[in-house]
Amino acid sequence: MYAMPKSTILLAFVVVLLFSCTREPVKPVVNNGIFLNEVAAKGSDWLEIYNGTGASVNLSGYMVYDDPTMKFTLPSITIAAGGFAILYCDGTGIGDHTSFGLSSLGETIFLEDPKGTLVDQVDYPAMSGSQSYARFPDGTGDWKITGAPTQNASNGDGAFASLRNTTREPLVPGLADDVVITVEASDPAGLQQIKLFYSVNGAAYQSVDMTASGAIYSATIPAVNASGTVEYYIQAVNTQSLISYQPAAAPAQPYQYILNTDALPQLFINEFMAFNVTCCPDVQLGVDEFDDWFEIYNAGDSPVDVGGMYLTDTLALPFKFLIAKTNPALTTIPAKGHLVIHADEQGSQGILHANFKLDQAGEELGLFYIDGRMIDSRIFGQQIQDLSEGRSPDGSDSWFKMTPTKGSANN
Repeated sequence: MYAMPKSTILLAFVVVLLFSCTREPVKPVVNNGIFLNEVAAKGSDWLEIYNGTGASVNLSGYMVYDDPTMKFTLPSITIAAGGFAILYCDGTGIGDHTSFGLSSLGETIFLEDPKGTLVDQVDYPAMSGSQSYARFPDGTGDWKITGAPTQNASNGDGAFASLRNTTREPLVPGLADDVVITVEASDPAGLQQIKLFYSVNGAAYQSVDMTASGAIYSATIPAVNASGTVEYYIQAVNTQSLISYQPAAAPAQPYQYILNTDALPQLFINEFMAFNVTCCPDVQLGVDEFDDWFEIYNAGDSPVDVGGMYLTDTLALPFKFLIAKTNPALTTIPAKGHLVIHADEQGSQGILHANFKLDQAGEELGLFYIDGRMIDSRIFGQQIQDLSEGRSPDGSDSWFKMTPTKGSANN
């Protein structure tokens, strides 16, 4: 008879022991009338709890979690009979804000009562920003993706048609370009009708039936051949005559693209720093912050307001960060002048703080015009601590590692 080596037995024991220490034993769900009712996990993450007991319930001591080693205990929250409570999943762990966030790729959420009894759980799938995963009807019904989240309100009896992954081709259209709009339907069998609506320069919206290829629907906005703004949105009607939109806030807030023939300004990404440890601090409330940063140089003979233009660290995503057009005094670069952008993901510190950081191992950096046309870009490699890379002289094609000259001419 084959005898398993002791080393193999020991290894197997260690694996089992580690697994048992990091996983909570599977519990049966013993529901008490308090339910997980809706989940949104893309963008602003939140959970909805529904009270189906027929009487008011205080949730103090209940626990919600996606990891059994990090359970969040709810504060005193009273839900009326048939009412709802919202938990904001942002990782802050204060009040009704949980100590964990939600994965947009999908995961399992658990709800326990104060005694540690598992009263509900949900395995939710990947979602887009305009979707939620909800029970129909509230509390006891089946879970479905819906295209119309109902935060702090009844989900109703049926899910709204759910759309996601809207695309535009070309992403940055020219005046003579037909523009193909596509969208994915998560439940195409439940769709009755799907239409694309578009408007040119504020004119009345025109509608086009979208054609299906599996779960992908598409329609074309014909070439406009004029400068201006094209707005568009998608309307889906399901077999229960429930209507949803993409984007979710349409038609009040549609998608749009700009058709433009302006000459591009003479702006350059002139210097950047992606491995900042001790140099060039950004002082916030008396504290030195050593942010990543980059500098835009205006080589032209006239001032240029960059408000309304875009920045990105992924050239395939030109619209990643919009420079707000709210304060020209901050965003106007004088002729032969410089403007510093902090790449620190701290937009609360001002409109010149981008929603991305720079990778010291190397990546991309781009500046795009108001319509999405590229003005300038830089692809860089591994960086050296406390040195910048810059053009010398300003605006030239020659790049060098250098002692930083943040906001002023390069040496």
